[in-house]
Amino acid sequence: MTSLCAARTRASDWLFDHALPLWAERGVDAGGRFFEQLDFDARPVTGLPRRTRVQARQTYVFCEAADLGWDAGRPIAQAGLDALIATCRRDDGLWVTATDDAGAVMDAAPDLYDLAFVLFALAAGHRVLGAPRARPLALETVAAIEALMGSPHGGWQDALPPRLPRRQNPHMHMLEALLAWQATAPDPVFSAAARMVLKLCRERFVVDGAIREYFTADWWPDPTTGHIVEPGHLEEWAWLLRQATALDPDAADRAASLHDRALADGVRNGFLIREVDPSGAPLDAGRRLWAQTEAVRTGLSFGDADAPLLVDRILDTHLATTVPGLWIDSYDADGRSHDRAAPASSLYHLMTAFSELLRQDA
Repeated sequence: MTSLCAARTRASDWLFDHALPLWAERGVDAGGRFFEQLDFDARPVTGLPRRTRVQARQTYVFCEAADLGWDAGRPIAQAGLDALIATCRRDDGLWVTATDDAGAVMDAAPDLYDLAFVLFALAAGHRVLGAPRARPLALETVAAIEALMGSPHGGWQDALPPRLPRRQNPHMHMLEALLAWQATAPDPVFSAAARMVLKLCRERFVVDGAIREYFTADWWPDPTTGHIVEPGHLEEWAWLLRQATALDPDAADRAASLHDRALADGVRNGFLIREVDPSGAPLDAGRRLWAQTEAVRTGLSFGDADAPLLVDRILDTHLATTVPGLWIDSYDADGRSHDRAAPASSLYHLMTAFSELLRQDA
């Protein structure tokens, strides 16, 4: 059995000796903006839309790195935050979906998933960098979401123009961002929006004890895709609900139930698989890196003895790249990966899990 101390040491070495230095050197352009991918020789992949969610996630990553004592992360985080604000804001208080390599807007439509991560990055900028623009921009963004993206059936539209099926996932990340703001600079605006998401989770997202993914306009499971359950999201929701007990006293019990369901239905060969049906039968037995990191973080919060073992499994498979500090994001059901590059978006998930691990008492 891998000890918590040993898992912490391995994760710390990978993060601070390899991943952060590599992505600080290769994953950032001269303007402080982040590349979407590095190939497996650690070369930036250019010509891709630079999604606002990735600019925001990487800003968070380097803020968190600075907060953990990696001082080199601070100027990278500051430059990333400045570039995010300069290139991705819309005049109406929302934010664009994607820009190009030069920072020009490629997709001006607002997407709730991206907006959630903008709020999350702003919270990290406020907490770690003391960024004076972060809180006013966050309040402006929440106000714009409420005014322009509200749905008559509850919650917010996934995007403008609205699209179907609706997804729980952007709302989950909105809750994550709102809880981050409540932890660093509480405000009734953040708490009210968070309570709304918690109510949706309680009344709509959880069906027969598991989070469903896709819904109709009025929050019933979508006729075609509404049966899909992602074990990784069960773990992610379990983590968030444990953080939300001040806003919802019953959230801890639902968190435990979702965590138990993820472990009972979602684990194959020591990893969480992509998708199961409501009975727990696999729909897609492949796996993604992010789901494993969510299982680590949530498992640590519950004191699971197997959580350090999963850290070892991640390091020995997903993170065992020829150039240290990269990762293999996905494997199919037969354990093969067809990835050709490491997506920057995964570093956010690794940071959330490893920061939880590094803050644990060994």
